[in-house]
Amino acid sequence: MITILSWNIQNGQGVDGIVSLERIAKVVSSICSPDIICFQEVSRNCELKDGTQPDQVEHLSDLFKGYLPFFGPAYDILRDGKKNREQFGNLILSRLPVSSFFNHILPQPTTSSIKQMPRQVTEITVQTPLFPLCVMTTHLEFNSKEQRSEQVNRILSINNDINELSKFPPSNTKGIFAKIERSNRVLICGDFNFTLDSPEYELLTTKSGNTSPLIDAWKTINPNTKHSPTCGIFDNEIWPQGPHCRDFAFVSENLKSNIESMDVNEETDASDHQPFVISIST
Repeated sequence: MITILSWNIQNGQGVDGIVSLERIAKVVSSICSPDIICFQEVSRNCELKDGTQPDQVEHLSDLFKGYLPFFGPAYDILRDGKKNREQFGNLILSRLPVSSFFNHILPQPTTSSIKQMPRQVTEITVQTPLFPLCVMTTHLEFNSKEQRSEQVNRILSINNDINELSKFPPSNTKGIFAKIERSNRVLICGDFNFTLDSPEYELLTTKSGNTSPLIDAWKTINPNTKHSPTCGIFDNEIWPQGPHCRDFAFVSENLKSNIESMDVNEETDASDHQPFVISIST
């Protein structure tokens, strides 16, 4: 069995306003010893609310010895007057062997000057004892339903591409045309910035045409239990609506029977979101 922890760490900023990746690491270790860690809102050289501009990928890699880091920046820019490039995105740390890594930039259509930012999906395929597993993590747009819908459509397209490649793998050649392993057993987790009653949730989990929907892991193992809240427990300023769920794990149909458990930690205030752990039998 392998365990995957997912958490929007808000650059390590707790509800108390203090930025501390050491605190994030302590919370993770107090929950479990995950095989894979998926962090959302990780930055390099971005100015944080405490005025620092750290390389959080390097810092988290140092804190989690024995894990390989795979960082997907949603953007990579050099701002005027700066000497270091600024990156912001999602990080996967894995202590399982990783056979492939992809960074998918998500659509950002806009018809107004709303507050917005680029978004992406980090994808790796890991080797488990029984089968390869594709793990993805993402953080979708907060302020625009239009952008979230297009981003969900892109996620479904990525999943379909992986399925098609599994049916028609590239020929067994060498060099840059050699086959790249991407498992069609898929788990995608993260901060989706939608709720259970939103059209984007329905879009992701409902079959339409040739699109294969993804399955809400929580509902698979807790069909009669309401989703545990993943934000709004401690931070009433950001989340005035109170406790609710907007962080999910979705899986492909062929992984559904392998879900063993899924638990949300509702005790920590080291971020405005709560971490959760999903266990997969392998």
